[in-house]
Amino acid sequence: MKMKSLKPSIVRFLKIILLFAIFFTTFFNFALGLLLFLIANFNVIKKSIFGRLPVKIDKHCSKGPFSYVYKDSLKLDLYYPDRQVPCPVVIFAHGGGWITGFKRQPNNLSWYKFLNHHGFAVASIDYRRRLSAKIDEIIDNYTEAVEFIHENAENLYLDPENIFLMGLSAGGHLSLYYACYESYKKGKISWLRGIVAFYPPTDLLDLWDYESTSIFARFSTIMTIKTLPSKHIDLYRLYSPTNWINEKQPPVFLAHGLRDTVVPVKSSIKFHMESKKKAESTLRIHPFGDHGFEFTFKDNFTLKILDDLITFLNKNCLLKTRFSENRFI
Repeated sequence: MKMKSLKPSIVRFLKIILLFAIFFTTFFNFALGLLLFLIANFNVIKKSIFGRLPVKIDKHCSKGPFSYVYKDSLKLDLYYPDRQVPCPVVIFAHGGGWITGFKRQPNNLSWYKFLNHHGFAVASIDYRRRLSAKIDEIIDNYTEAVEFIHENAENLYLDPENIFLMGLSAGGHLSLYYACYESYKKGKISWLRGIVAFYPPTDLLDLWDYESTSIFARFSTIMTIKTLPSKHIDLYRLYSPTNWINEKQPPVFLAHGLRDTVVPVKSSIKFHMESKKKAESTLRIHPFGDHGFEFTFKDNFTLKILDDLITFLNKNCLLKTRFSENRFI
């Protein structure tokens, strides 16, 4: 019995040792550190690259991508539904721990087609992902992308009054942080109709909890915040969406896997419980899901969550656009 109880502690200890080995190796030899990082997280990366939503979508339902530069070399891709425009738009931020990932990964593309199929345009954005990038720079990029889309919506054949934010994992963190922080500082954002976040780290300290066994999560957080929580816990709190929840924020839809070992499910539960006290919040938990559950669990639980998501988007859309005429892409 004693040996069994020691095993989890030993495994956690070895993972911490590996985390610091990768962290320090990266500073002295970037290529070697990156190689160790990729090997340690092969399963997570594989899922991100090859994942697909468990729904059949007509390949002709989507038009795009149409690329635009919104800041220096940073681009966004627009995907339109095969129907009249302007249309409501979902601004999509991919996952990858703030330091990896690509907006045209197959798993992300399956999301775009799914949303297009249901009548929503998708604006998939790039943000700074270098290991040298700081969290405030990444958030600035995200903010600039959102503002570019809103300010140029009419020229892009998008409805400027029907904008949603959506993100997976780290992208969900960015979506929630923007919505909560901006509404906390400036008040209600009338054109922002809702936020969708799948398995987001709403409290960055949760990534250091015993329920998170992911080296990837800790490594990427250190590289983004540029410090350990034991050194500057104030920075981890500052950039946690949970600490900016307010009564002016848009409606939120959260989805999480109960068995997520990258971002513990309690991160979404915590945000949901606090949000419900001040604003509208919906939480859906997959009872068997892990991180990225919608790409690996092709069951009725996943399908129900996807169906509830579309219901949420439709419910919070304004019935009419501001445009007097419709066009086709």
